[in-house]
Amino acid sequence: MQRRRFPRLSGKIQSPSISSNNTTEKSTIKTVNRSYYTKYNTIILIFVSCIILAILFYEHEVISKPKSVVSPPKSIEKKENKTSPSGFKKTTASAIDSYGNEENVFKQVMKRSEHFQSHCKALPEHHLGEAKPKDFDTGVDPLPEHGVHEAMQNWLDGDAKNRGEVNYPICSLPPVKECDVDQFTLILMSHTVEEDDRLKKLRSGISNLSVWSNTGEIILVWNNDRSVLEDCQKEHCQRIVQWDKDPSHKLRIFYALENGMTNNLLNRYHPSLEPKHEAIVYFDDDGPFHSELAMEVGFELWKYNSDVQIASMARNIRYPSTRMDDLQNKASDVASELYHKDDWRTHTHPYDTKTIENNLKFEGRGKIEDTGYPQFTPICHEETGDVVEYNYYVWPNFKAHMNIPSGSILHRNYLCFMWHPAFEELREYILRHPTHPDDMTMSTLVSHLSGKPLRTFPRKIKDEGKIWKKKEPGHRRLGEVVSSSSEEEISDSSPSTSSEEPRRRLLWQHKDWGNMREEAINSIVGYFGSVNPGSVGWCVGTEYQQEATGKGNMRFECKKEKFPDISEIPWMNAGGLGYDECPR
Repeated sequence: MQRRRFPRLSGKIQSPSISSNNTTEKSTIKTVNRSYYTKYNTIILIFVSCIILAILFYEHEVISKPKSVVSPPKSIEKKENKTSPSGFKKTTASAIDSYGNEENVFKQVMKRSEHFQSHCKALPEHHLGEAKPKDFDTGVDPLPEHGVHEAMQNWLDGDAKNRGEVNYPICSLPPVKECDVDQFTLILMSHTVEEDDRLKKLRSGISNLSVWSNTGEIILVWNNDRSVLEDCQKEHCQRIVQWDKDPSHKLRIFYALENGMTNNLLNRYHPSLEPKHEAIVYFDDDGPFHSELAMEVGFELWKYNSDVQIASMARNIRYPSTRMDDLQNKASDVASELYHKDDWRTHTHPYDTKTIENNLKFEGRGKIEDTGYPQFTPICHEETGDVVEYNYYVWPNFKAHMNIPSGSILHRNYLCFMWHPAFEELREYILRHPTHPDDMTMSTLVSHLSGKPLRTFPRKIKDEGKIWKKKEPGHRRLGEVVSSSSEEEISDSSPSTSSEEPRRRLLWQHKDWGNMREEAINSIVGYFGSVNPGSVGWCVGTEYQQEATGKGNMRFECKKEKFPDISEIPWMNAGGLGYDECPR
């Protein structure tokens, strides 16, 4: 259909049927032209006038009048700003390029180390010799005090030629949010087919995990010869190998030895695994395997805390030093208050200095040194004899400093850092020490790289109201049921003296197991020179957050009879803290 063409405001209407030699017709045409243009101009004038009147009415009735919305809280009503309802800016996805690059991250860690070295040297005399180190030694040389500073400095100082010879990618921190990620990679690791019960749990775990709606893939890191698994005649072995060969199954086996690795616990953190998804969920080969609902809760928490570890089985570090304990308690109080108020600092990365400066100016504070973030706790071993204690009596929600791998969630960007050439001596220490403390090392490394502590979620969730909806009811298949007590009954409030990671259970038979783990954590935190502020529990800002009782000076706890219902998890329910962080 040909578009209608309007006549131009200048010139005559051209008509092929009109003779140019007929003067009478020419006169008639001129009369028609004048009449036509007079009507046309009148229409245009009326149309333009209507538009002007409409604009004036809109400015008067809409723009000049307040919108019909809920009023902001009184505490922020006078600080209205276009950046957010409260006027404060948040760390954006693009900001990661400036603050999250490897060089800047290393410099931030070094800056923290330098600050605490100066702090330790300036301590008053009455703090010196306050701690009483235990007389225990495995014979393994400890890591050097504040050794991370020298390791990073040496890497940054290396000339371009030498650094270029190291064929290793440049690492970067993950963003603070990953709201668009809807699936995760599950990673398990094993090396033996000798223990039937362990093998049975592995097969059952893979089967059940493969039908979760959030499971995008499962990687089994096999730390032994391929033939050990493929030649095994046990039903569980054969089924696992069969799944790997089935293109429609989510399992793929990564044979570590064929990729130039040794039997190493750190292989599950190797970037060569190339996980497809940004979120990685870890489980040990014999569990405990948490429920799909529990991991759904953890995954939703991770989405708006994607730059830290998310833990369901966390551990706490205690301080015999009164000075260190006071600093830790102050950090715990600050963190709890910030999250309770939904403060801008909980949405802004501590390395995002540009956004922090803007927010501090908005608050009327000009000093970047005093940002108001919860602080790390310095350990001054050389000056005061400071030591820490590994607290394996509780599974805390608040004030946790590290986590057991099972049920933990980590961004895949951290795999690059774990195997970075700068941390070679750290990895060597894990191999040398009898407890092979990969869990302690990974948690400490991630917290120092990010400048933030881990977050925790309950490993068991009830659903008494049956309100939880499966995401893809039409695309789920029934898991193969293999009878197995995959989830251990562990209470958050009772001592956990027999529930440490399954792969380390034999060490419980060693009378010095606790001392060995304690030696390891002291060496690792001494290498970094400080300890992260401690976790914020799932119940922060709710009626379930209460002052802690019992051992360990835990400060706060989530007061529930046992485990919470899904309706009590804030970020899983409309109006709860964190619910609106990612679009639903």
